[in-house]
Amino acid sequence: MIYWLYPYLQEYWQPFHAFHYIGLRSGCAFAVAMVLTILLGKPLIQRLKAVGVGEDAGFSDDPEVGRAYAASGKSGTPTMGGIFWMSAILATIVLFCRLDEPLVLIGAVLMVGMGTIGFVDDWMKFKREGGRNGLSRRAKMLCSLLLAALVVATYWALGDSLTGYPAIRNLYFPVLKDLFAQPDTLGVWGFLIFVSFQTFVILATSHAVNVTDGLDGLAAGSAIPSLVALALASYVVGHAEFSQYLNLPHIPGSGEVTVMVAAVLGATFGFLWFNSYPAEVFFGDSGSLPLGAAIAYFAIVSKQELALPLLAGVFVIEVSTSLLQIYYYKCTGGKRLFPKAPIHHVWQLRGMPESKIVARFWIVAAVCASLGLLLLKLR
Repeated sequence: MIYWLYPYLQEYWQPFHAFHYIGLRSGCAFAVAMVLTILLGKPLIQRLKAVGVGEDAGFSDDPEVGRAYAASGKSGTPTMGGIFWMSAILATIVLFCRLDEPLVLIGAVLMVGMGTIGFVDDWMKFKREGGRNGLSRRAKMLCSLLLAALVVATYWALGDSLTGYPAIRNLYFPVLKDLFAQPDTLGVWGFLIFVSFQTFVILATSHAVNVTDGLDGLAAGSAIPSLVALALASYVVGHAEFSQYLNLPHIPGSGEVTVMVAAVLGATFGFLWFNSYPAEVFFGDSGSLPLGAAIAYFAIVSKQELALPLLAGVFVIEVSTSLLQIYYYKCTGGKRLFPKAPIHHVWQLRGMPESKIVARFWIVAAVCASLGLLLLKLR
């Protein structure tokens, strides 16, 4: 909105012209999203407590983990914090993003869609007796799959109809500067491969963040380094000179997505204000699903989807240990590969203070994101 207003505002005060620049709008988006999240968070948390939207901390598929959560005193802590987190992001996007940029609109649709799926799941858990049964896994996966596939198919279409830049449809390999895949050359099969792969990236990342959201501040704090790295990557890819210097594709509109990344980053800092130990509110599926989907989408737009396992290293570690544990258990007839999964439960059950576990995961997240950024230069 402010992008369209600044030509009129600068007639009264010339410095308003600076809102033409992505850097200034990104900084404002970060600050406004963080402040909005904090302002919206306090009354909503009180409201959630009043209506009894609380976490059943003693419930878990693993009895030991359930007892550890129950002993931590988390029972009754409100969930569904993704509501005010998402509200702050959407308001900030409307204020500072160019709403005529398709890449911004597609990202907003993805986040709202994933947030709606998560909200329905959280709401069903709240309304049903015991607060344990939300959407079935099949229903949640089907809805997420259809949404992600639709978003990726629309993104593919931009490579021809609106921007005319075929780089949108390519897959770029980290480090190997002259090697990239061109699914577009395979016709319909290339389209199907591209949509299938990028849909998998979105679903895998959203599920990974959902799995990681198990300790106070773990998911939100681990997402921050990834978002910082992806903000820089999207800005570089959207800048003609920087992208050429780093031998990266130039995608018009990617720079505008940087403003959106800044809004998500600011809102995540604001959410961490309440979610850090001891947590006053939890993300719930209404927050963790859209956060993961947003991280994946920003990586796709900035052509860093193949570097995402490193950029979002903590989430990959968490979901990998969970999946490996499940399949190893099934294949060996009941044996465990890890003492507990996802991996943060190992130290939780050993009695390590929760704040120390989370802080160490944040450090790992920062290191992984930094190494992921180095791949941009290595190209």
